[in-house]
Amino acid sequence: MYTHNGRTIQANKAWTSDDGYQHPANWNLLWSDDDKTKWEVTWTNPPVVKSFDDRFYWDADTPRSLTDVEGKDSDGNDVITLGLKNQYIKIKKDEANDLLSKTDWYIVRKQEKDTAIPSSVSTDRDAIRTACAGIETKINNVSDLDAFMALFDKKDNGDPSDMDCY
Repeated sequence: MYTHNGRTIQANKAWTSDDGYQHPANWNLLWSDDDKTKWEVTWTNPPVVKSFDDRFYWDADTPRSLTDVEGKDSDGNDVITLGLKNQYIKIKKDEANDLLSKTDWYIVRKQEKDTAIPSSVSTDRDAIRTACAGIETKINNVSDLDAFMALFDKKDNGDPSDMDCY
């Protein structure tokens, strides 16, 4: 980024120097390094901003904890911040419950009227529970953040890996 006496100026845009002189928009194309020095224009590389995945990191240098963290709030009360494992187990259980809720009416009908639950519905509900139990086991079995993040990698066909309940 270009600066003039600590003030940022943009290439290809007219600007006014501290002495009131107006410079044309094409100054950066026409000026030599000596011209830039004369007008006290310097180039500084912009700061490098590290990217990070906020699902797994608080910032570029601070990973989120896999396990729950005990702490205190501003009033001194005990608080627990859920670790990644418990956060994602809850998310997956909520997803499973949502999927199961779509066929809960079969269960209610069975209880109220003793009407049989179609075997395909029972099979699908069992598959949802089995898939989520498998995901929970995988989440609980990871020992570090890299292994946890690997659970979210895409398969060759672009589908999410084993993190889908169904």
